[in-house]
Amino acid sequence: MTAPNATAVRLEQAQSKIRFLSVTIALLVGVIGGMATGITLRLLKAPTLVAVGSGGGAFVAVSTLALAVEARMNKT
Repeated sequence: MTAPNATAVRLEQAQSKIRFLSVTIALLVGVIGGMATGITLRLLKAPTLVAVGSGGGAFVAVSTLALAVEARMNKT
């Protein structure tokens, strides 16, 4: 394998790992947003089902927004 080809392979591997990590971070941000919403609603004496549903909705919304921002930033 020539040096430029090896460098291209390593660059592709690094980009793949970076993409995986950025998706993972986007999902973790969604988890934090969903948990914060659920905990806040429970502290405000909302029914349990309402807090869980709103937390799930917040998870979906925040994760989708984070993934959209990540996709826009990685656009070439």
